[in-house]
Amino acid sequence: MLIKQFFSYRSFSISTYHYTKSWMTRHVSDPYVRRSVKENYRARSAFKLIEMNNTYKFLEPGHIVIDMGAAPGAWSQVLVKEVNARINKGKKSQQQQQNELVHPSEITSLYKPNPDLKCGIVIALDRDPIFDIPGVHIIDDWNLTEKTNNDCNRRLQDLLNRLKIDKVDGILSDMCPNVTGCKEIDHSAIVILQRQALDFARRLLKTNGYFLCKLFQGQETFQEMRILLESLFHIVHLVKPSASRYQSPEMYLLAMKYHGDTSNISTNVDNNNQRIETNRNEIEKLLVEARRIRMKKIDK
Repeated sequence: MLIKQFFSYRSFSISTYHYTKSWMTRHVSDPYVRRSVKENYRARSAFKLIEMNNTYKFLEPGHIVIDMGAAPGAWSQVLVKEVNARINKGKKSQQQQQNELVHPSEITSLYKPNPDLKCGIVIALDRDPIFDIPGVHIIDDWNLTEKTNNDCNRRLQDLLNRLKIDKVDGILSDMCPNVTGCKEIDHSAIVILQRQALDFARRLLKTNGYFLCKLFQGQETFQEMRILLESLFHIVHLVKPSASRYQSPEMYLLAMKYHGDTSNISTNVDNNNQRIETNRNEIEKLLVEARRIRMKKIDK
């Protein structure tokens, strides 16, 4: 009984209640949240991509694009429209229909491609399940960790072979690690994640392709990532969309005109990988120490 009361007290403190209430108030009054509901987008983040593309015009009909960290699917919804993705109207088995996740917004709002324009392809990747999106090829339970990398690459390669795709026009990564609240840990973690996304992109991008990734501004690792992109792409833009909340440290790096001159960066990549491994070890030590301190406070 005492244990139950303890966890009940810890889970529903007054401060947590007020914080949740104030966050919900801001969320429901957010104009981008309201627009996302009105326009049938799964998240307000859709307007970040829309704004960036309206400014730099990197998405075109006929493009083949991979959306990394796609869940819940708002960016993929935008990509389908921008690249004019073809909807597969092939018949599905009864078992496939039963297993398929269909988001409520797609029931009443079906996208129709423009027959006068080239048709593109959108591939969505995420470790979490994604409701079916018309015109999007989805691979979930997908991530870049060493334990699952081979299986994920095999499943992706099978899909690329089936679609007869060798290289892609663009790779977008809105991936983000679980935020701890510690700037040093969060900055290092997201750079590690996006460096893995960049290594993934370098294997698949066409010449003159583009790469878009999210980072947290303010640390040395951010500038290192920007310098690395500038060595691989002719154009690199630093973007803060208006749909991104002003208190958020997130920034986007849009790299365009990929040239992939590996002869000039092979040494730098190795050095950066070594630094990433060091950062990962430091993060693990910090997390262990944070858990130890939390458990010590609970015991008291």
